[in-house]
Amino acid sequence: MTVPPPSPAPSPAPSPDDLWALELAKARQAAGPDAPSGGGFWPAALLGLAAWARTVLLTPSGGDVPDAPLVAALHGEVANRTRHLLAAVAHEAPAAPVLLLGRPQLPPAELRKAFFTAGVHGRLIWPFDLLSAVRALPAILRRLAEGRAVLAAGDWRPARRDLAAICFRMALGETSAVWALRHVRRGPRTVVFGHTGVADSHLLERAIQRQGARTVHWVHGVSLGLNFVGGSNLGVFQCGSDARWHQALGGYDRTASLPAQAPEPAAGGKGWLVLSNLVHPMNAEYRRHGLAGETALLEAVAAAAGKAARVWKPHPILNTLDPEVRAAIEARAAALGFTRWREGDDLGRARDFAVVVSTPSTVALDVLKLGVLPILYGGGDLDPGSAIAQLPLKADSAAALEAAAKRLEAADFHAIWTAIAPARDPTLADLRALAWD
Repeated sequence: MTVPPPSPAPSPAPSPDDLWALELAKARQAAGPDAPSGGGFWPAALLGLAAWARTVLLTPSGGDVPDAPLVAALHGEVANRTRHLLAAVAHEAPAAPVLLLGRPQLPPAELRKAFFTAGVHGRLIWPFDLLSAVRALPAILRRLAEGRAVLAAGDWRPARRDLAAICFRMALGETSAVWALRHVRRGPRTVVFGHTGVADSHLLERAIQRQGARTVHWVHGVSLGLNFVGGSNLGVFQCGSDARWHQALGGYDRTASLPAQAPEPAAGGKGWLVLSNLVHPMNAEYRRHGLAGETALLEAVAAAAGKAARVWKPHPILNTLDPEVRAAIEARAAALGFTRWREGDDLGRARDFAVVVSTPSTVALDVLKLGVLPILYGGGDLDPGSAIAQLPLKADSAAALEAAAKRLEAADFHAIWTAIAPARDPTLADLRALAWD
């Protein structure tokens, strides 16, 4: 079995500095192709401004960034988009200062405790304050007026809540840009972002760059294209395929990945394993259709697996959702004969299964790194340039899953590995060296 041929060169994405174009393109992708157009601009903008004012007024002022050679920039949470950077900081630079991105998710004391428990002991800095907010007001109003004009000229606009969030990010970003020019000392340093590419983090990042720093976006997952477009000096990706793709999409000065050593292909074992992220608030299909997608996946696998044992590993965010939602899908999975993946088990256990089915997500790349070739369920709308789209075994029904499972033995694992080029995790020392190379 051969891997798919290289896809045509992609069209460039909107420039990260064209913030309204990029934010709206990302919102359209996240909403899905059938999402209806939202309502008026100013009601959403006022909601965004209210959230911005509340954030600025109720969050402790940032203060100066210590004169450290390395600074981390991440959201104030312990989650998928922060764990990779939190773990690296805890291991290599636990006292490094941390810039906190976005809207605060936890009270300051609770956040400090969570980060301290994760091994991060450096100063936590919110990159905004009241004086910066006042000074940024003219730029904020200009930015919102620009957005109104862009939306008036277009044929689609996000739902009110999503548009309010964009306006909030625009206001917070302009505030953070003013703050950075006052509180980030000029000079060479490396600022590693756990996530960026939206208005608030991007405007902060540009201001930091003007102070002589180099910024690095250490991408936490596989790319769907627009979701990881950013303006860092360096983008470091989870695989060589994504690094090449984003160099063509534009935005980053440079992109890179650090090649991982190819494992021996798994010999296979017994039973079927399902790795799914379909029950997730950021999944457009889940927001529109609830549990229908996850239910269809489980029913298809149950039918294809027949009498074989089957194990279900949903995205961990399931544990944080409404108890009724969680109970409904857990009951359906149990009725279909699935046992739940044991909490705390290493993902390496995936090598013990005869068939591994994954929805389009980073976990498909994670098991590939273990020597397991997953069958990709769904993903018919994936951009052909994405790394996940290059997995050759795909299915969207029980019959297709059965057919793909029969083709597993003939799959050329090493050819697939070469095409996707999975990467190892960089160290902070790697990131600093790459940023200044």
